[in-house]
Amino acid sequence: MLFNLKYLLVVLAILSLSQAAYTQKDLEGDNVTVVKAFDAQLLEANKINVPPTLPALDTTTQKQSYSVPPHPSNIKYDPPKLRPLGLKAAPKEAAYNGFVKLGGGVPASIYGEGGYFFKAGEKFDGKVWLKHHRLSADKAVENQKFQKTEGLVSTNIFLPNNLATQINVGYTYDRVHFYGYDHDSLDFSSERTRQDYKILNLGARLYNSKRTESDLNFAVAPKFYLLNDYYSNKETHFELGLSATKWFNEKHALRVNIRPDLTTFDDTVSQKLNNIYLQPSFTMHFDILQFRIGGNFVNNRDEFSIFPDAEVTLRVWGDGVQAFAGITGDLRKNTYRSLSEYNPFIQIRNSKLRNTRWDNYYGGVKGSFGWLEYNGQVGYSKASDLALHQTLFTPEGITRFRIIYDTVKIFNVQGTVKFSPIKNLTVTGTLSQNVFDSETTDTAADELGVWGLPEIEGNFGAVYSLLEGKANLKASLHTADRISFLNEAGEREKSKTLVDLSLGGSYYFSKNIGAFLDINNLLNNKRERWYRYPTVGMNFLVGFVARF
Repeated sequence: MLFNLKYLLVVLAILSLSQAAYTQKDLEGDNVTVVKAFDAQLLEANKINVPPTLPALDTTTQKQSYSVPPHPSNIKYDPPKLRPLGLKAAPKEAAYNGFVKLGGGVPASIYGEGGYFFKAGEKFDGKVWLKHHRLSADKAVENQKFQKTEGLVSTNIFLPNNLATQINVGYTYDRVHFYGYDHDSLDFSSERTRQDYKILNLGARLYNSKRTESDLNFAVAPKFYLLNDYYSNKETHFELGLSATKWFNEKHALRVNIRPDLTTFDDTVSQKLNNIYLQPSFTMHFDILQFRIGGNFVNNRDEFSIFPDAEVTLRVWGDGVQAFAGITGDLRKNTYRSLSEYNPFIQIRNSKLRNTRWDNYYGGVKGSFGWLEYNGQVGYSKASDLALHQTLFTPEGITRFRIIYDTVKIFNVQGTVKFSPIKNLTVTGTLSQNVFDSETTDTAADELGVWGLPEIEGNFGAVYSLLEGKANLKASLHTADRISFLNEAGEREKSKTLVDLSLGGSYYFSKNIGAFLDINNLLNNKRERWYRYPTVGMNFLVGFVARF
C-alpha cells in the first residue's frame, strides 16, 4: 500500500509542475499569492483478498522418444594396480611328465608300463607310451597263458594360421592260447594252441587349433591299420574322416561328417567290406531344451541305407534332472579286428564279414549334481545280421568259436552312475540287462540262442585317495551272467554267474617313488566267459611306481 502511495504522489507532483509551467505564461508580473496549501488524501477503500489457486494436474503419461546416434569410444585405461591379499595360497599339485610301473606276481606274471609327455614351447608336444603284461597259469590249467605288448607315439604340431596336425603311430602284439579242451584226456603243446595278433596302427589329423572368426571348426583324419595273425590271415583297413562344425549364436551347431571306410580281409579267399558314411545333423540349444535332428546315409555295394538321427533333451531341473529320448540307426562293420578283440578264440576261416544293421529307439533320464552323475535309460533295438559266437569243436578236440549271423530283437535296460559320497572317494557303476528275442521269423533259420552275448553284465569300481594324495585304494567288480552256448551234444546251455572282484592300492614313500599291490579275482571265481575257457583264479601283482 505504501508503495502505491509513493508513486501516486510523484505523479501528482509532476502534473502540478506542468500545469504551473503552463499558467505562468499568462501571469502578469512576478507576484504569486498562495491561497491554500495542497493536501492530497486518499478515500477509504475495502481490501480485496484474492487467494491463489493451482492449475489442475496433468496425469496423462507421455511417451518420450530419444534418438542417440552411436559413437564408438576409444578410451584406454591403465591396468589396475592390484595388491595381493594376505592369504595363504593352497598348495598346488605337482605336475609330472612321466611315470613307470614295474612288477611281478603269482601265477608267474610280469607287468611293465611307462609313459612320458614332452613339450617344446607352443609349437610342439607329444607323448610316448609302452605296456607289457604276461601271465602263465599252465601249472593249474595247461596252456592257460597270455602276453600282450602295446606301444604308442603321438605328436601335435601347431602350425601358422591356427592350424595343427596330430600324428599317431601304434603297435600291438597279443598272444593267446586255445586252452579250451578236456585236460584230463588231451595234451597239446604251446605251438599247437598258439595265436598271435599283430596290429600296426597309423593315424593323422589336421584341424584348427583355435576358434576361427567364422565359428567354423574342421578336421581331416585319415586312419590305417594292418592286422596279421599266426595263421597268415591278414586284414587291411583305411578310413578318411572329414568333419566340419558351424556354430550359430555360439550355441546352435550344424555338423557334417563324411567317412569312407574300406576293409579288405584275406585268408584262403579275399573279402572286401566297404562303407561310405554321410552324417549331417543340426543341434539347437535353448535354456530348457536341446534338440538334434539329422540323418545317417550309408552306402554299401551301391546300396543306400538311410537312418534317422534325432534326440530331444528336456531340462526338467537344470542340469540335475534331464529327460531325453531319441531314435538312431547305423550300419556297423564286423571286421576280423572287431570280432577278435571281443573274442580272441574265434576261428575266422570260412567266415563271411558282414554289416549289422541297427535300428535303435531309446529314452531315459540323466543329470549331474556335481557330486553325482547318472544316466538311466530303456531301449529297443532290432539288429539285422547280428554277429553271434557259436561253439566250434575241432577234430583235435579244441573248442573254438565260429561267427554266424541272425536277426535279433533286443529290449535293454541300463544305468550308469558316478558319485563321490565323501571327500576323495569316487564310485562308478554300470549295469545292463538284455532281453533277447531271436525268434524273428518263426522258421528253422532262427537261432536257438544269442550265442556268446551276456544277458546281464555289470562293471563297478571305487577309488579312494588318502594321506594328501600319497596313497590310494581301489576296488573293481565285473559280472556277467546267462551266456548261451551249445555243448558237445548240441544242446543249449547258459553259463553260470561270473563274478570277478579285485582290490589294489599304491603308496608313495617319497615325492617320486612308491609301491603298488593288485589282487585280482579275490573270490577265486573260475567261471567260463567262453565255453571251456575258465578264467584265471586269484592272482596278484606287486611292484614299484615312479613319477618324474
